[in-house]
This record gives sequence, structure tokens and C-alpha cells, in this order.
Amino acid sequence: MTAFRSGKVPVNGVTLHYVEAGEGPPILLVHGWLGTSYHWRRVMPLLAARRRVVALDMRGYGDSDKPYAGYDGLTLAEDLRQASAALGLDRPVVVGHDMGALPALLFAAGSPDAVRGLVYVDEPLPGYNLDRFTAFTRENPFVYWWFAFNAQPRVPALMWQGKEVELVDWFLTSMVADPSSITAEDKAEYVRGLRKPGGLDASFGWYREALTTADQIRAATSEKLRVPVLAINGQYGHPGVEEQMRLVAETVTGVTLETCGHLCAEERPDAFAEAVLAFTQTL
Repeated sequence: MTAFRSGKVPVNGVTLHYVEAGEGPPILLVHGWLGTSYHWRRVMPLLAARRRVVALDMRGYGDSDKPYAGYDGLTLAEDLRQASAALGLDRPVVVGHDMGALPALLFAAGSPDAVRGLVYVDEPLPGYNLDRFTAFTRENPFVYWWFAFNAQPRVPALMWQGKEVELVDWFLTSMVADPSSITAEDKAEYVRGLRKPGGLDASFGWYREALTTADQIRAATSEKLRVPVLAINGQYGHPGVEEQMRLVAETVTGVTLETCGHLCAEERPDAFAEAVLAFTQTL
């Protein structure tokens, strides 16, 4: 059994909770919306058998601080940079899922000498194609409607207050190929973080700043990333992750996980860990 260690680290005006395991070249794991470091529970033992692995609760989530502001991509990328330095991670491979992929990308773009590689997991690329997936058209019946709703100040938290169980259940269940891959215990852990003071409002912060983050990504990728990129998507998750990353990076490898939805690390942990470890061996 892999031993997990946890702690807290002050960075960029907030204190972040983290979990780590293993020894060796580092991997930094960055969860997405509604997630926490718990999102990586199934892949961490697999990665930690060969690498040092650190999973953060990003600001606004889990057991980390939950301010109302500070959720644009560059601020979150600075959180990652400072956490990486404070925890002694020497040029980690940074793995970002969902909205967590955006600060992971900006960390790699802004500090290429501090990042060995980037893994961008199942997320659109704001600044390049977000409007395609958020437009309500006949060609896009499964519109990503929550981007605009979640971006409204205060309203989403008011609407979901007291309904955190329903929020987590609907979104997580609808985004997996196999709903049984997310247990009642898993959902309860995500609800726990949302019900902490400020948790709901903080969880929507990434969306309130999504358009700012899109501008930041466009500026940061005016020249293509030199850091190698692994683009991962689920078969039934976000389409075209490899193609979109080729717009912004020089070296891109793509992997599609079969019979998998959006929550790749939770649904297909073995295949996910295998892809990440194979990528790290090329760096």
C-alpha cells in the first residue's frame, strides 16, 4: 500500500492543502471544477510506484483557502509555480484536468524552464475554441451551458445552496461513461468541500474569470509552447484535445481512453497512469 502524506503550503496569499506519495522525478496533479486532490486517488498509487506525485487542492476547493477572487488563469498558474518551488518539485510534469488544465498550461507557458512536460486532460482551449462548445446551435446539442451560468457573480451559489448533493450527483454522473465509477462515498467527499464556508462561491471562480483566462492563454501562446504536451481525452469526453493542443504547442502526443467519459483519472485509472508514465519516460 502506498503511503500518502498530506500538508499545507502558503502560496501567493493563500494556503493550499496537498497530498503526496512516492519518490523520484515529480508529477504535479491539478484537478478541475468540482474536484479536489481526491480526484487523483486511483492514479496516485500507480504513479507513485515510480515517481514523486503531489496533488493539490486548488484555491477555492477541498481543504484549501476559499477567497471569492483570484481565479484567473495567471493567478492560479502562480499558485502552481509557488507551490512547486515551496515543495521542492524540480521541473515537474504538470497534469491538469478540466478547468485545472488552463493554469497548468499557463504555468508551462510562463515558466518553461520550471516544467518538464504538460499533460492537458479533456478540456476545451479557451481563447481558441470555447465559443464553439458554448454556442447553443443545432450542430451543438450538448452545449456547455454551465460556462455562462457559472460565470455569473453570486447567482450560481445562491441557486445551488443546500443542493450541493444534487449539483455533484448530476454533473459527475452525466460526465462519465460508467456512472458506477463514481460512488456515493466519492460524491460525499466532493460535497464536503463545497459545503465549507465560501466553498460554492469559490468553486465558480474559474468560470467568473474564464474570459480573462482565455485572453491570457492567447497572449501566452502567441509563440508555441516549447514544453512537450500529452493531450488526453475520453472517448466520450471532450473531442479534439490533441488537435487543439497542436495549435499552441510544438510537440504534442495524443491519447484517447476507450470507453471513458470526461473523468479520465477516475474512470480509467490504469490506462491513464500508463499514458502519463509512458509520456514522462520520453522527457
